[in-house]
Amino acid sequence: MVHYPFFVRDFSIIADRMVSGSNRVHAAVIVITALMIPGFLSSLTPIDIEAYNMDSPELEANDVMREEFSGAGNIWGFGIFVRSMEEVGNMPSEISMAEPFSGTSQGIEEPTGGILNLSILREADMKANILKNHDVSRYYLNFSSDISGIPLKGVLDLPNEFRVFMDNRSLVTRDRINPFSLQWEIAPTNWTDCGELDCLSFDDPLLTQAHIDLAAHRMANHTRGSFLRYLSVDRTFEPDPTSPVIGPYGGVLKEDGTIEAEEWGPGRWTASSVWMILNLDRQNMVDNGWTFAWIDARPEFGFEREGLSFKTDPIQYTMDQCELEAQQGLDPCSVEWLYLAIEEELRSTDEEVVTVLLGEGPNVEINRELLSSSFLVGVMGLVVVFLLWMSLRRVSDVIIVGAGLSLSLLWMQGSIGWIWIAGERFGFQIIARSQFSNLLPILVLALGIDDSLHALHRYKEERRNGATPEQSAHISISKVGRAIMLTSFTTIVAFLANLSSDIAALRSFGIEAGLGVLSAFLLTGLWVPLLRLDYDLALKRRDRLEEERADILHLVPSHWLSSTTFTSYSKAPFVGLLTVLLTVLALGPMFSLEGDFQIDDFLDPDSDFAKGVNLASERFGDGEPGYILVEGDIANPLVIEAIEELRLNINSHGEGDPDQISRTPTGQAELLALDHIVLGTKAAMAWNITPYEEKGWNPLLPDGGVGCNTSFVYNPFEGKSVRLPDLDDRECLVFIYGYVLNYGVPASGGYPEIPAPLVTEFIQTEDELDPDAHWLTIEGEIPSYTRMSMRFGLSDPEQFPLIEPALEQLIQDMAPFRNLSIGPLYERGSISQALGDEQYPVSWAIPTGDPVVRFVAADGMQDQMQGTLALGIVACMATLWWGYRPDGTVIQRLKLRPSRNDLIQSLAIGSVFTIISSTVIGWSYAPILFTASILACAAWGRIAFFLSFATTLPIAVVIVWLYALIEVAGYGLNMITVSIAAISLGVGIDYVIHVVERYREEMEKKPDPYVAIKAVGGASGIALVGSALSDIAGFLVIMQSSMGFFSTFGLFCAIMIGLALAASMILTPVTLRVMQSFLMAEESASHV
Repeated sequence: MVHYPFFVRDFSIIADRMVSGSNRVHAAVIVITALMIPGFLSSLTPIDIEAYNMDSPELEANDVMREEFSGAGNIWGFGIFVRSMEEVGNMPSEISMAEPFSGTSQGIEEPTGGILNLSILREADMKANILKNHDVSRYYLNFSSDISGIPLKGVLDLPNEFRVFMDNRSLVTRDRINPFSLQWEIAPTNWTDCGELDCLSFDDPLLTQAHIDLAAHRMANHTRGSFLRYLSVDRTFEPDPTSPVIGPYGGVLKEDGTIEAEEWGPGRWTASSVWMILNLDRQNMVDNGWTFAWIDARPEFGFEREGLSFKTDPIQYTMDQCELEAQQGLDPCSVEWLYLAIEEELRSTDEEVVTVLLGEGPNVEINRELLSSSFLVGVMGLVVVFLLWMSLRRVSDVIIVGAGLSLSLLWMQGSIGWIWIAGERFGFQIIARSQFSNLLPILVLALGIDDSLHALHRYKEERRNGATPEQSAHISISKVGRAIMLTSFTTIVAFLANLSSDIAALRSFGIEAGLGVLSAFLLTGLWVPLLRLDYDLALKRRDRLEEERADILHLVPSHWLSSTTFTSYSKAPFVGLLTVLLTVLALGPMFSLEGDFQIDDFLDPDSDFAKGVNLASERFGDGEPGYILVEGDIANPLVIEAIEELRLNINSHGEGDPDQISRTPTGQAELLALDHIVLGTKAAMAWNITPYEEKGWNPLLPDGGVGCNTSFVYNPFEGKSVRLPDLDDRECLVFIYGYVLNYGVPASGGYPEIPAPLVTEFIQTEDELDPDAHWLTIEGEIPSYTRMSMRFGLSDPEQFPLIEPALEQLIQDMAPFRNLSIGPLYERGSISQALGDEQYPVSWAIPTGDPVVRFVAADGMQDQMQGTLALGIVACMATLWWGYRPDGTVIQRLKLRPSRNDLIQSLAIGSVFTIISSTVIGWSYAPILFTASILACAAWGRIAFFLSFATTLPIAVVIVWLYALIEVAGYGLNMITVSIAAISLGVGIDYVIHVVERYREEMEKKPDPYVAIKAVGGASGIALVGSALSDIAGFLVIMQSSMGFFSTFGLFCAIMIGLALAASMILTPVTLRVMQSFLMAEESASHV
């Protein structure tokens, strides 16, 4: 017997065993389900959206900063925003009550002075006192004020800056030594001569708004922009003829800190908002029962219902409670609840302002929005159930499908949980759950509904054709089951392409998705028709089984669908040309897509979290703190010189260059680093050498008693020269580093003290210093200083198209450090090698910190997911090539002697497949791929390749269209849109395979392509439309969510399902028609 080239392998043996042993199959399902329950419970762990689970030098550096760098604190803050006058006193305090932003340098008219209004400052001072006396204050870290220069304990607030200034304790009210020139400078301003006013203290009850106006003006003029920078960007000097303060109208702050303006006149400084910043000792908190990782925190329900949604009701932890419970072995408390509880406490005291937590608590917010959107999942379920009933027209069918889908989700989560448990047990974890894991149920539901409908519709079709329930189930499993097997294997292979990624989260997503698809295949593809069979047999035994009616409408008339596939097939040239034109038009928008991260695309734009992020981005220019971590021999003077060169490079750019590094109001980039601490220390020694003499410095010896080069600097107040360390000498730097790490920088020369804990944020040593000789270790050796950090601000960190060139520019600016490294800066080198190399003392220097890590993680995931998507397409084609192989063994086919035409076709196929695959995988693999494709032609046949290409091409077109629609709709490439494109491959290939498989089956019955394609539309089309409409309706319901993630995901998933339906019913008949000449040629050859 000569087999027709479309001969379809089936599941006859599997169907025989399943139908005859259905009770054993049901028992196995029950047992496996029971075994999956512990794994399911284990999988219900929270997912930390800030856990990126990827290998990256930036993330590694961030871990070093957090875990190994002893001075790494946790800086976060509140925004204090002036209320609209009509909202003053109204409760509860809401963000919407804040005075609208009027624009940069536009100021605020009411109240007088805006945030610099005396009564508002009093209210802000009360809030600052709440923070200073809060239970969490035991974990505050020291840091210094840029405005007054004094050290602070944990809290930086504007009222205290006025208090310090009005007490004449501010740096700008005292004579001081210039740390750069080591020359004495007279205080630029004072609070001893206030003109017509008495110079009162901030806490004096007689203080007036005029005092505040005068103090604000003096700080604005003499703090080199630090005071102005602390205010929102709408700050301005507002004219007021009644004010005694004379200031600049429309002034410009110059690089030297002075303000220039064409017109000066009476008025006052005004702005709408101000920061209130806190700094927590991260490590101390972790050691005492707290965690900064959501996934490690104890599960708590800090929400309460508000209509159909939920609002946050923060958990009220105490410091003692978390410390005690951690000692008892309980999971740590999450700092996110602490942040929100403090915000709630502060906001309860709002009168004339609105207090907003800025950018903290993302996991709490996401969980709140997920809970608030949960009712939509219920509505989605009802809509899907109704449409399933419309498609199947039997309540029992809907219940059976629901059972299959429910168990599929349970099996998926259970298997993921068991792998997680095994990984924990053996110390080798391959599951790294991420935000992508939230998409898995959607994937399983989409595939499960499609598989179920195909299986049940085929069962019904055979029943209508007169087959018994047993025969119908057997045909459904053997025919449709094979198609579902092929769709499942192809989809699994596509997702397993993620294993090629070096990002653990993507590798895990591939494994998790594969488990979900496999679960859906076993339960919705094979078990569902078996369950339908046993239920019908039970009805038959009771004489209640009804015949399947042929006149029932299943959502749309079957002849419509038959006409669709027939028309597309018969008009293939026209439809194909139109497809090509649309695809060419779509390429432009697709290639225009750029990476983007908009908070509104992920969260509810009306949530406090999103509003807080937008307010911070809109009103403050400081940006989010980032760091540059440097490893190597930090005591090498070349490293200190490189810091200033880096600073100069950052400040050297023109207007067309990226400008996301935060700048002071003077226009200078802010880079806080070790070199200024070193200069400050030398200046302090010049003014008062005594504290240093007490700790080992001997100014009478040429080497200072510590073995370093020295020079003399004249002190005019003592009338003599002072021996000071030279900063271009290693031993001198070792002395200074050891001193500041142990004792900080003493108050001297008009400068306040810099506490030692503040210094530890900028430099680190792993050696234990001798307490009596800090320039030596306890072993008497010279210590090694191996790490330092530099802090900068990154403006608009959520604007990825701006951040990428800014980071590239920063890396170029780091050329001074690159010149000190023997290898690439971004590769972590050997510290020991750097310690022994005077010329190349830097082993690693790299930007890091939360904004850098967030961009790198998102950008890396997007790029790699797109790469694995392309690899998945190639993998699908290869899998389908295998799946479409003809009947018989490989050995039998290899024994056939190929003709010259066969060899030419094989070479052509091998070349095409090699070009496609090498473009994705890499051209170095081309010889291997070409050889493998030639062998595949011999083993699996050329027809199988043509069919695999015909199946894959429509989905590739759909992905191009989908990307184009994302751009046209105004969205960018982010983790949502890229993941939807990846899912479209899994769902779309499923739809197309069902059409191709049914086409092959019909061709086996009667080799007339027009009859076959028409039959496909009337049979498979019903299931495809039912599945697509159910999914689309469900996703359109989800799109109504206020949560940006759900809304975006629902919109594009609905579009994706619609495009997948079009690919299967319109594009696939075209590709089958185009390939028909090749197929018919092979058919003729097979009959020779």
